Amino acid sequence: MAFNVLLWGRAEYERQLPWGDLLGGVEVVTALGEGAPLEVADVVVVPSRQPVLREHVPRLRRARLVLTTTSGFDHVDVKALAEVGIPCARLPLARRDAVVQTALGMILSLTRRLGALQEPAGRGHWDRSELPAWNPTLLGTVGVVGHGVIGSVMARSLESLGARVLRCDPILPDSVPIDELVEQSDVVTLHSELTPESRNLLSVERLMAMRRGSVLVNTARGGLVDVGAALRSLESGHLAGLALDVFPSEPPVDLARFVGPRCIVTPHAAGWHPGLDEAIARGIVDAVQAVRRGEAAPFTLQ
Repeated sequence: MAFNVLLWGRAEYERQLPWGDLLGGVEVVTALGEGAPLEVADVVVVPSRQPVLREHVPRLRRARLVLTTTSGFDHVDVKALAEVGIPCARLPLARRDAVVQTALGMILSLTRRLGALQEPAGRGHWDRSELPAWNPTLLGTVGVVGHGVIGSVMARSLESLGARVLRCDPILPDSVPIDELVEQSDVVTLHSELTPESRNLLSVERLMAMRRGSVLVNTARGGLVDVGAALRSLESGHLAGLALDVFPSEPPVDLARFVGPRCIVTPHAAGWHPGLDEAIARGIVDAVQAVRRGEAAPFTLQ
């Protein structure tokens, strides 16, 4: 019987994955929508826009793995899969460096006030005498929320730039409580998964508890932040900068509200880079080969 890999769904920017001869002896089927042949798949591969719900699980009769090509599991009912013994894995390395570099760029742009300084230049005004008023700052204390594959590299990168880093993650013995972190940080950058417990992690109350003049960056999951409250905090001057690559609902209907020199908005683009398709293809191959050997795929949820 052939070993079947189902590529179920597709990201908006996704092109043909460069398989080459990487999956010899494996039948690859691409399908969209509810009519996908889940019943015959040994491995089901999904992007973030294709949910795997409890109602789908009874159809996964042969599945030995559900693999998401993203860094998180919030679109997959991992509990329902675990109940029938189907493991779930992800591909965080495919986007790790791009996300880290994007988040770093956002942090540095907002703390150094590059957008604000660019605005008078666009009017032909050399604003050097007003630098104290613009107040470009150094990194100071940065709170990194989430210390997984991406967050851990982010923390080390920030430390290499001279920042004092506070880490918040239950896997760490020295984790700083989230309320303490937001109160002490000049910058908060989010790299955690979206779970029922972390939804609206940056709530109205925690946003108000952040230092006046601080910066918030979210390149993780849109549901981690009360986006409306964050925008109001920016407009009131409590936040000096806000960067959002992700939103609770995408695309946001009020996108134009976020345009301004102290706000950076990107279209869920932090993880994209020219080699992404190749990195995803290699990750899928590694996972499939592990399953065929009877081993756990890399980055399987424990």
